[in-house]
Amino acid sequence: LALVPAIIYCKGLVHASDKRRLPTTAQRQTQTVTTSYDTINGRSCYRSIAGMNQFMKDLAANYPDLVTMETIGESYIKKNGNNNDGRSPGYDIYALNITAANSTRQSSEKGKLLITSGIHAREYTPTELLARFIEMLIDGYNNNDAQITSILQHTEIHAVIHVNPDGRYMAENFSSTYWRKNMNPSGCKNEDFYGVDINRNFDFLWGDESGASSNPCADEYHGTGPNSEEETQALVNYAMRVFPESQRRSDPEKQMNDALGDDIMGMYVDIHSTGEYIYYPWGHRDKTSPDDDAYQAIARKMSHYNGYDLWASGFDFVYPVSGDSSDYMYAVMGVSSMGLELGFNFYDNCDTFEKDILPSNLDVLLYAASIAGRPFSLAKGPDVLDVTVVKIDGELIVTAEISDGVMVNSLNAEPDHLTGDQDIVKVVVYLDIHPDDFQEGDLSWEMSPLDGEFDSSEEVVEVSLSMRDLSAGRHVLHVQAIDFDGYLGPVKSVSIEVEKEETNSPSNYPTSAPLITALPTSTSQSPNPTISPTLTNAEPIGILTEAPPSKPNTTLEPSSDPTTTSSSPNPSQSPSLTTPSPTLHPKNTSFPTTLSTATTTTPFTSIPSNTPTNVVSSSLSTNFPTAGQTLPINVSSQSTTTEVEDIRNKNSSSAVVSGLRLMMMTACVLTSWMLYQLS
Repeated sequence: LALVPAIIYCKGLVHASDKRRLPTTAQRQTQTVTTSYDTINGRSCYRSIAGMNQFMKDLAANYPDLVTMETIGESYIKKNGNNNDGRSPGYDIYALNITAANSTRQSSEKGKLLITSGIHAREYTPTELLARFIEMLIDGYNNNDAQITSILQHTEIHAVIHVNPDGRYMAENFSSTYWRKNMNPSGCKNEDFYGVDINRNFDFLWGDESGASSNPCADEYHGTGPNSEEETQALVNYAMRVFPESQRRSDPEKQMNDALGDDIMGMYVDIHSTGEYIYYPWGHRDKTSPDDDAYQAIARKMSHYNGYDLWASGFDFVYPVSGDSSDYMYAVMGVSSMGLELGFNFYDNCDTFEKDILPSNLDVLLYAASIAGRPFSLAKGPDVLDVTVVKIDGELIVTAEISDGVMVNSLNAEPDHLTGDQDIVKVVVYLDIHPDDFQEGDLSWEMSPLDGEFDSSEEVVEVSLSMRDLSAGRHVLHVQAIDFDGYLGPVKSVSIEVEKEETNSPSNYPTSAPLITALPTSTSQSPNPTISPTLTNAEPIGILTEAPPSKPNTTLEPSSDPTTTSSSPNPSQSPSLTTPSPTLHPKNTSFPTTLSTATTTTPFTSIPSNTPTNVVSSSLSTNFPTAGQTLPINVSSQSTTTEVEDIRNKNSSSAVVSGLRLMMMTACVLTSWMLYQLS
């Protein structure tokens, strides 16, 4: 472990000049705390423990239909009344639940995502990242962001921002101590080093000293027993209420080699710093879990957004950690469990946080929310990279860019993953109804590949819809794809606004044709402008899966509100697919040549200039409230040119970059070790 600080330090130096780690599709944002919430001295971008607690209370008070707050436990000092010479006043531990109360789905029918931060007190960035993510969700929902609204109607996002509030008080007010643990003296006589490491205290392989310590003064002290700490108990008890009891393991240590399988519901994400890593089980040993294919798919797709390396068996397994929350949630609770290590410093400066750490990792957390209903299954399916809508002569042209491999195979210098090489076999767009809520009588259309055939893991697809099928007002389009192995991917949602306007329409269309205007949607790419659309009308079809029993007396009149559907299937159950049951069949395919070097900000520039068009493309909603309003965020966003990467030549260039990074890393670590020996 003596080499670990040197390794992380050197990794930061190497990555500082490695611009490839930031994906070309990432939407860069700048967010600044502008309200009067108390912040950490010298770090104005980070709210203090007092400021964060007030922030959570304000959210619950101002957005009761979106945010609920509850006390899930007490810190060690609050519970035991020992204030350790006034070092901490003691705190309640709070949890937030962010979800749309007006959804047609009950809590038991929604996916569950639990995110924690602040387990290690000296890590400033994780708590602020989680708070900013919550603000992004609330703002997106209130401003009709289609992707965020769809997620919150189908998912509960639970957040415990400060798991270890006593320790955080110490880290903020006595920053030179770099306080990590809680405030339980527990046998250590040195007042600068006591406490229990909460992330070594969970009841799975607790006490395994290959990844923890029995020394009460050590940073990794595991405590006197499993789940011995108030903070650990608070999180465990809350997780038991959030995640399905049916998925819980009866004898976790004996069931370590049993896969959870593709059908599980629920996801846990624990945020830490430092090192720029994404990690997942197993953490206690350098060995893959029985669900490694799914874990790799999730981690690789997260890395597509933030460019982080994988801390996992088969990649960069830095050191073992036993009794931690990540292994516990997977082995005991039976849910997908991921972790993030942000940045390269415990007290990262505000410039680094605002410009680097924050924007890329907001996308990571949003991706986690989009798959929380069926994480191990949806992560293996194809991703909808972009949805673009164009109006041409009374027709609505919907184009989508689909990939089974771009996101999962973007990991620096690593070979392609076996879940990312299957042909796309079908893509469906749904009108004003989420695919999970689809019933017979709802409107959907199958999209066709522009090259005429589904024969690749990367496809650009299109459908032409008659404007006569749309009523005036706001509509939401939901797009979902399925691959050859039967895996559905995450749903991509975009919104459009249809307004009535007098136009010179063809005689077979109404003289008062709808006009399409853009509404804010989620971050995306734009398609190649050199591709001309094939204007063919599509007949409505059903869902990608077998539809549930039909609704009586249902008409084909589209609804303007996607939440009005009544009964809906449970998202924790994988749908019955009409394609073959999931069995991986690796296949060598490549991205279409015509998309290899496209760069565009305006789709379909090949359309004649005299053609009346209104482009509706997806872009991130960033109209965050300013100072004086409830949400403490002011966002400035810039629309960036999107470039579609030619992945055919990626591996060779990645190998060169990887070799140079390895040489730099080795030289730096050896130099650091020599200096350490000389000292």
